[in-house]
Amino acid sequence: MIGVRIKNRYARSNDTELWPDHREAFELFGACATQWRVIAGMGGVHHQGIDYPALESVMRMRGIEDQPARFEQIRHIEAGALSVMNKR
Repeated sequence: MIGVRIKNRYARSNDTELWPDHREAFELFGACATQWRVIAGMGGVHHQGIDYPALESVMRMRGIEDQPARFEQIRHIEAGALSVMNKR
């Protein structure tokens, strides 16, 4: 395991552990931090998810070799993030 320091308002704590096999997906997720589809209205803000064309572009720019596997990892991270970000 690799120790990771998280600076994020949604994190429960500042320290967590990350398996080496997930490091690339974690870094990719961080690189897409501004690529969320968001709906803002009278009811507040709702995060729909990561903009997948932007994610694909980031993977291409970073030279990610196994893009389908990283995409599935990102979808798992995204699901967890959405459950926290859309909590009211």
